[in-house]
Amino acid sequence: GYDIRSTLRVLFNSDFFKNSRRERVKSPVEVVAGTMRLVGGAEFPLPGYGELARQPLYMGQDLLNPPSVEGWHTGEEWINSGNLVERVNFMTRMVGDVGRPGIAAFVEGLKKTPNLSPDELVDACLDLLGLAELGPDAKHELLSHASESGDLVWNGDTESSTERALEMLQLVVSLREYQRA
Repeated sequence: GYDIRSTLRVLFNSDFFKNSRRERVKSPVEVVAGTMRLVGGAEFPLPGYGELARQPLYMGQDLLNPPSVEGWHTGEEWINSGNLVERVNFMTRMVGDVGRPGIAAFVEGLKKTPNLSPDELVDACLDLLGLAELGPDAKHELLSHASESGDLVWNGDTESSTERALEMLQLVVSLREYQRA
């Protein structure tokens, strides 16, 4: 009956759709666009926009120069030693900048809980980045790292607490699971 709602309902409830989550590697454009959407501050053209537009090129995707008439390939070929380092460096630089509106809002949200356990800190970071399903090894490593410094307490040295929260975000964006869409 040409009802798009019915079509979307069938698609979104299908096992195929549910099982395809995190099955492919994000392209460089997806990495840049998703990261900038998360951190904010790039809604309007400002100085530095040109450099931001070149980031996918540094990660191996020259936007206006596809490798063939087919367009861009997908999958693991986006990951090699050089591109992976560039991807992680870009993402950690962006999420480590508390001057970005999205990151500042995240830190302010964390401050509402004066005392965060390592579990709560890790879960808050995973929640912000949309990583509800994380492998047990990766989650264990994050918890282990967060536990080294104990609870995150906001009364006192907020600068060091902010640094700890940003460091955890940086660790999460460098995970293998975050590279997948």
